[in-house]
Amino acid sequence: MKTIKFHGAALALALTLTSQAHAAPATHASLEALFQLQHADTMVDGVYDAMHKSMSQMFAQDGSKRGESPARQRIEAKAMDDTMALVRAEYNWAVIEPDMIDAYQKTFTEEEVTAMINFYATPAGQATITKVPQLMQAVMAGAQTRMQALLPRIRAIADKARADADAADTAH
Repeated sequence: MKTIKFHGAALALALTLTSQAHAAPATHASLEALFQLQHADTMVDGVYDAMHKSMSQMFAQDGSKRGESPARQRIEAKAMDDTMALVRAEYNWAVIEPDMIDAYQKTFTEEEVTAMINFYATPAGQATITKVPQLMQAVMAGAQTRMQALLPRIRAIADKARADADAADTAH
């Protein structure tokens, strides 16, 4: 009796593993349809916009607390704007999409992607897509507050490391 149960369990496990191993990976076309439903291109832009806004506020507040001159704050703000422009130009959806397709194909089966497409095609799915940027802004606002509190400690670590490195250089 125990042998029959064991063989039955082993057979069920083997069939499960075999069916998962042979599941068709997501196709390029289905992933493009999924990304279109997710508004992936505009979502990437939204993430950059939210990140830029959050970083701008954080740097401005930090600069004011440190008593930086308005001229210095403008220069640093421009450098950050230029950095964000570079990142957006070189790491946009057109650049990211092939990597996303590859990652999704390695992660999801065609059946799973079809289920996602079916969900995102519903009003609830579209509401999820629409509200994710708002959700991310709320999350980033909380993270910004926490990072703002950490900046003096981070700066102290960096200052100490610089001082220790300077002392090590002069010792040699």
